[in-house]
Amino acid sequence: MGISLNEFPSKKFNNIWNDGICFHEVNNIITHSRNLAEAYTWMRNFQKNFSSHLEKNKVIIQNNTLEKRCRDLYYIVYDVLYKLKIFKENTQATYNPIKSGIKTLIDSAFLNIGNGSCLSSLIHEVDYESANVMKKKYVDDLGEDITYIEPKIDEINRSLECDTVKTYLEAEILKIKLIYEENPENYKKILQYYKKDNFDHFEKVIAKIKCTSEKAQEKTLSENQETPANSSPLHIFLVSNLSLFGFLLIFFFLYKVTPLKSWFDRRIRKKVKFLNSTNDAESNKISEEESEYLDISSNNDEYNVLYNSVADS
Repeated sequence: MGISLNEFPSKKFNNIWNDGICFHEVNNIITHSRNLAEAYTWMRNFQKNFSSHLEKNKVIIQNNTLEKRCRDLYYIVYDVLYKLKIFKENTQATYNPIKSGIKTLIDSAFLNIGNGSCLSSLIHEVDYESANVMKKKYVDDLGEDITYIEPKIDEINRSLECDTVKTYLEAEILKIKLIYEENPENYKKILQYYKKDNFDHFEKVIAKIKCTSEKAQEKTLSENQETPANSSPLHIFLVSNLSLFGFLLIFFFLYKVTPLKSWFDRRIRKKVKFLNSTNDAESNKISEEESEYLDISSNNDEYNVLYNSVADS
C-alpha cells in the first residue's frame, strides 16, 4: 500500500496534546463565551491531566522530533490563552495568573520526566503571543511534512495512495503559501527550522511526485469493470432459476386465494371443448375424404375391368 496521509507528522501527531491540556473543555468555554471563572476550573483540570499524559506519551514525544512537538504544544496553549485574554470581563489582573499557572504546570511536568528542552523559559514568547499563532503552526506543519516525504518520493510514487497524497499536498502548498505571502517576515524563523528561505524547495519536492503506479491502478480498475461479479455463470444460473421459482410461487398463491382459479378453469374447459370440436370436425372431414376415395377407387376398378375385357376381345 505504501505511505498514506495518516503517516504524515501533521496528521499522526495532530492531537497528541489535546487530552493533556484538556483542549475540548477549554475550547467549549471559549466557543460559548462562558465566564472567566470556568477558565480557572480548566486550569485545575490541566494540572491533574498534563503531567500524567506527558508521562504516558514521553517515548512517542521524545522519539518523534521533540523540538517540533514542543512548538506544537506552545502554539496550541498560546492560542487558547490569547482567546481567554480577549474575554469581555477579562483584565490583566485575572488573565496573568492563568497564563503564569499554565506555564508553571508545563515546566514542572517536563522536569519530572527529566526533559528540560521544552521549558517555557526557553521559548521566545513573542513568537507565540499573537492572534494568528495557529497560522505559524500550519507553516511549521507543512515544513515537517515535506521534510518527512522528501527521502520517500520513490516510495510514494509507487504507492496506491500516491494520487491522494499528491492532491492533498498540492492543495496544502497553495493554502499555506497564501498565508506565508501575507507577511513573509513573520514566518521566516519557521522556514529556518528547515534550513529554507522560501517556499521554492517545498514546491519542488511536491513536483517530484509523479504517481508511477497510476497506469497499473487504471488497468486493474478497468479489468474489474469489464468482469463484474454478477456476470459469473453461477450467478446467472441462480438468478434465472430463482426468478422462475418465484414466478411459479406467485402464480400458485394467486391461483389459490383469488378468482384466478375459476377464471383459469373456465378458460381451460373452453379450450378443451374447442380442441374436441376441432378434432371431431377433422375426424369427420377425414372420414368423408376416405369415403370419396373409396368411391373413386371403386369406379377405377370397374373401369379397369371394362378396359381389360375390351382389350381381350
